[in-house]
Amino acid sequence: MISMNLGTSATLIKMLDFNSISNLHRHFLTTWLVLLFSLFPNHAKAADEEVSYHKHIMALFSKLSCNGGNCHGAVKGQNGFRLSMFSADPQGDHARLLYETGGRRVNPQDPASSLLLLKATGQVPHGGDVRMHLGGADYQMFLRWLASGAQKDDINMAQLSSLQVTPAEQLTKPGEKYRLKVQAKFASGKSEDVTDLCSFESLDTGVATIDRKGWVEGVGVGDAGLIVRYRAQPIAARVLVPKIHGIPFPNLQTAHFIDKHVVEKLKLLNLPPADLCDDATFFRRIHIDMLGDLPSPEEVRTFLQDKQPDKRTKKIEQLLVHPSHADLWTLKFCDLLKAAEFGVYADALSKEQDAPRMQAWIHSRLVENIPYDQFAERILLANSREGRSIEEYIREVTALFEGYAPGRPDLEVYSKRKTLDLYWQRRNSSGVKGTLQVAHAFLGLRLECAQCHRHPHDNWQQEDLLDFANLFMRVRNVGFEGDNEKKFPDIAVHFKKLNTESKTLESEVKKRKEGEGKKQDELGKKYKLESEKLTSEVAKLEKSNPSDPELPKKKEELKRTKDGLETVEKYRQETTTLEKKSKLLNDISVRMMHAESRLLPEGTFAKVTSPLGTAESKKSRLLGKTEAVSVPAESDPRVSVIAWMREPTNPYFAKAIVNRVWAHYFGRGIIDPPDNLSAFNPATHPELLQELCAGFIKNNYDLRWLHRTIISSRTYQQSSTPKPGSETDRTHYASFTLRRMQAEILLDAINTATSTNENMDMKFSNWPDSMKIVQMPFFPRNTFVTHVLETYGKPQRNGGVQCDCERDESSSIFQVLTIANHPRIWEKIKDPKGRLAKLLKESLDDSQKIEELFLATLSRTPNENERTHCLEYIKAASSSEKGYQGVFWSLLNTREFLLQH
Repeated sequence: MISMNLGTSATLIKMLDFNSISNLHRHFLTTWLVLLFSLFPNHAKAADEEVSYHKHIMALFSKLSCNGGNCHGAVKGQNGFRLSMFSADPQGDHARLLYETGGRRVNPQDPASSLLLLKATGQVPHGGDVRMHLGGADYQMFLRWLASGAQKDDINMAQLSSLQVTPAEQLTKPGEKYRLKVQAKFASGKSEDVTDLCSFESLDTGVATIDRKGWVEGVGVGDAGLIVRYRAQPIAARVLVPKIHGIPFPNLQTAHFIDKHVVEKLKLLNLPPADLCDDATFFRRIHIDMLGDLPSPEEVRTFLQDKQPDKRTKKIEQLLVHPSHADLWTLKFCDLLKAAEFGVYADALSKEQDAPRMQAWIHSRLVENIPYDQFAERILLANSREGRSIEEYIREVTALFEGYAPGRPDLEVYSKRKTLDLYWQRRNSSGVKGTLQVAHAFLGLRLECAQCHRHPHDNWQQEDLLDFANLFMRVRNVGFEGDNEKKFPDIAVHFKKLNTESKTLESEVKKRKEGEGKKQDELGKKYKLESEKLTSEVAKLEKSNPSDPELPKKKEELKRTKDGLETVEKYRQETTTLEKKSKLLNDISVRMMHAESRLLPEGTFAKVTSPLGTAESKKSRLLGKTEAVSVPAESDPRVSVIAWMREPTNPYFAKAIVNRVWAHYFGRGIIDPPDNLSAFNPATHPELLQELCAGFIKNNYDLRWLHRTIISSRTYQQSSTPKPGSETDRTHYASFTLRRMQAEILLDAINTATSTNENMDMKFSNWPDSMKIVQMPFFPRNTFVTHVLETYGKPQRNGGVQCDCERDESSSIFQVLTIANHPRIWEKIKDPKGRLAKLLKESLDDSQKIEELFLATLSRTPNENERTHCLEYIKAASSSEKGYQGVFWSLLNTREFLLQH
């Protein structure tokens, strides 16, 4: 009997019908089983090792998905039983297991009759189906823990010190299998093989699958991240499945470090890289990616005729300092920083005034090319006064309101500020919600789930978020509050003074309108009628009888009437000026009192309320750190955040912007999605990302260095036509990936190609009618432009959405139909002042005109086949003009025009 193996004992257990056994017999059988399992060395845990609640039982709950968000880890649990998400609260879980529902979930005296086991094994109905089998290793571990009294051990000794998976990276073939092994080291100093306590997931099942026991099987070409989770702690491994074909991998000389990393990975996967793109493709590509627009035909010709070997390098340098490069990245940063949501109740903030100001400030900093760490510092440490006196601050606010006029001189005023206080004047920019925005924009982290519970797809717990939020809780939450005058007496004095002046003027305006104003209105009506009558009489006399002695009298009378009208108009203008000044003083006082961004001497503690209750933290801690941050009362807690961000070892700050810039040029991040830096979302090229970040920091956080480094690589300058064997690659940069132009760039490209503009109908906000779409601070009134922007995924810049995916980059048939069928596209083609109308008047032959259209749209000349087809189409059309219009429309609707390639 002793020689019976574990498999035999498992078979025996499965044969037993536990439901038919009496409680007494069940108790004896349980004791027998525990003794039986202790005799076999192959058991998951040896008999002399105690089953740990924290190390083993909590891990099993995670492995079996019992504490996941779709099961008992849900906010309200399932069927009356709730576990904390991925064991975030093991103490509470233990209490709920043992003491809720009269203790019937767990029965240490008769472990096999515990509801916990009966449900999980399907012996009684269970909405979560069978989670483990009788006699299996998981069941045995639960049974032994229950039989030993279902105790919880010392949580401190069970804290995880490190987690290691082997092999961390493995080459395999389709159909081949290997197993991952996971080793955990605990605070007690002990190490343990925890493979059987882990859950496993493949991030790309088209490349490799992994089963519940950690066996990996190759499926198709590529590499896949393998996520291993022990309890809540993740660790990643990678599996690479090379392409099997007879094509030799080319011997490329790669001097650029980006290319070395990319080609090394391609070689492992046996995916040959594409050739370099031609000059025309490169020139169009960098104009779209760096300037957000197409080059002109003249610029294309000049570049193609240039025979210098370093012309690409020189052109990159030229475009890095082009104003449109700053325009494009201003747009991207405004998206990221949610430059849209300004103004709550009675604070004199508004989208129309302040979104363009925020845009102007960002644009100025990008033109200056200030280091990115300083850029972040000037935003996160911003305050309205910037150390100036109240009087100086009042002068600035006054200049901003006075400058909100045609031409927007206020933009230059605001752009000269050192810091971006508008960042903290947006809605939901402070407190816990504001912390979510900081984490997303500057650290590439999505922490929203941690508001309620442990993040299901990351390491973050509610405590991490609240501790970090406490570093921002002293930033004033701007907006009207009834006690603002008491809280800020320094500004209240000036608020009252300005408010009094405003009301005095308002009263004077009212008197002028109701008293003398009415008299002036009546005089104005009288003078207008008399003026019209006298003007007519004078005109008749001058025509019929110029020598009539009444004519001079009539003229003198007309002059007096016009003088009277001027006096009336002057009075009205004076009243209007006083009225405007009254409103201006009121707006200035309100903005100063209710919208000044400042650091408070004391702040509240970070707190969130969710269906799970209210949680509060009273300590400050940086993300990923264990020790609290001590901030003296006279210091700004945000300074410690900036210092931490600047640490070369910071795992998020530099990586977030480097990854986003990379994603802009390649359509995907090295970590993708690019705003989800998480252990559950490993990088495809971790060493490349690390070297890029190190270079970025070494070069003083120089954004132009980052752009230049990426664009100068062979990887970026590859053709979009893959080599045989690499056609299916989408993640390893075997070729340049096709992607559609983003909304604003597409509209600007159409305008540039057709030499037309759009009237944005923005006079109501003192904004010019005509401008590049990339420069728009918010959606215009122009219905065509707004329709295309929405159709192509322009974000609303909603402060409640912490995801780069707010800009929808997906493609749809509706997008295609919009450009193909919208009447405004045809209007642009036919515009009498547009490119085609001017081209048709030039003394060029048909072949040359076709070439011009190709250069204006595709940034290249047509090949002979294309030229011939276009000439034939024009010849067959009802008129030459209609033929050219058809050719132009066709070019605007080609994939080559609509896609970045």
